[in-house]
Amino acid sequence: MSEFKFACPICGQHITADSKDTGSQIPCPTCYRKIVVPPAPTVADPKFVLSASEANKPRPTATPPPENVLAAPPKTGIPPALIVLLVLACAAGATLFLLRGKILHEKHGGEAASAGTGKPKAQAVVQPEYTGTNRWTLDLAEAEFPDDPVSGSVHHRAFELDRASLTVSNLTLRVGTKGPVELGVNVVFFNRQAEELSGKSAEVKPTDPTAPRVVLHWMEADRKSQTFRGGYAMKVEFGAISNNIMPGKIFLCLPDGGESWVAGTFRAEIHKPSTKGRAPAPPNMPRTQ
Repeated sequence: MSEFKFACPICGQHITADSKDTGSQIPCPTCYRKIVVPPAPTVADPKFVLSASEANKPRPTATPPPENVLAAPPKTGIPPALIVLLVLACAAGATLFLLRGKILHEKHGGEAASAGTGKPKAQAVVQPEYTGTNRWTLDLAEAEFPDDPVSGSVHHRAFELDRASLTVSNLTLRVGTKGPVELGVNVVFFNRQAEELSGKSAEVKPTDPTAPRVVLHWMEADRKSQTFRGGYAMKVEFGAISNNIMPGKIFLCLPDGGESWVAGTFRAEIHKPSTKGRAPAPPNMPRTQ
């Protein structure tokens, strides 16, 4: 057995799987859509990332070009119809240039009117650099749960929790509420159902031989992620489920180059994707106590 990476065809999330899981259907830990694990690559290149397919929607196959199709012979010279089109295009460009002032005035006036109605314009939110107190430590004796919602520093960016969710045993803490995770953390516990985490607590030390998988997400020129299977420090406590919400507390510090950490309280929405066709959990994995 060997591990390889593939990308979710819906949101682009990178996922790690074993070659024995080829053909299994699993839920994406980010967008929760059911996808099919692709065959393992034949080239042992860690930078080579395959693309999965959505369950019940196989990847399209390329259609071969028809045979015996002769290329049209090249035409020489400029046909009269093309000359007419060029003249008309030049005339249209000159008209737009002369009317540009009126067009811009009407555009800005429409934007001002829209602002007057109180309808917000969608803008991309760029998370600022974290400038607060650095609480990063791998010594759990110094770790304390803050009473405020989860916050911290993720790859030097300020993290303020917008949404927490729990799918099966995948805890997602993220900035933003929709779309792919651009700044956040996934913690994949060993339990098979979210209900098994209710009322439980756990501590993970850097020296532990086995630990839940943690995936760190951040943005640079594009989306980046880094996976940790040990070497980090974490304390987590889960409360009782109420109205499909599981409250909890977490203190997590990761040994990445940015000394990323998050700590505080959360209220995770519980999601239950279909378990039909889902790949079985790896054997001999310890469960959260």
